Amino acid sequence: MKIKLLLLISIIALSGCKKDIPKIEKNSKFVKVWFDTVRSYPFSAKLIINKNKTFEYRGGACTSSFGAKGIWRIENDTIILNSIKPKECMYKIDFGLICEKPSGDDYKTIKGCDPKSEDTYENFENEKFYFRNDTLIHKNDKNDKIANCPKLKIAFSDKEKVRKH
Repeated sequence: MKIKLLLLISIIALSGCKKDIPKIEKNSKFVKVWFDTVRSYPFSAKLIINKNKTFEYRGGACTSSFGAKGIWRIENDTIILNSIKPKECMYKIDFGLICEKPSGDDYKTIKGCDPKSEDTYENFENEKFYFRNDTLIHKNDKNDKIANCPKLKIAFSDKEKVRKH
């Protein structure tokens, strides 16, 4: 009888324990498709924030394209994106305003490789965005790596803007 009672108490005690299961941000204001608002035609980009804590960024202009896939997390009112490095040889740039043409092995996903196309991998490294009104705004790094960049803020809207040719 004592064994059954101990077993019953153990089951009740253990069933009250909560496991740290990562919750999916089902109703997050960040989860949706975001469209670039800053750069002009023919450039276009979209940022897709998924419920399962992954994201995809893709875009291009004319015949070139760029993109990234990765994971995200939320801290306070900020979403933080980190891309996952692709295994294939590609040109690589850090996410942000592109003000100069990257060159050399530091701008390739694999040092010494020869990319087969002009497609570019965008490296998101703790890229922070905050939400204001209906806009997702990039928190620019104070230590900008690229000089001569215009003082634009990267921003995304949940509505795609109509681009005039």
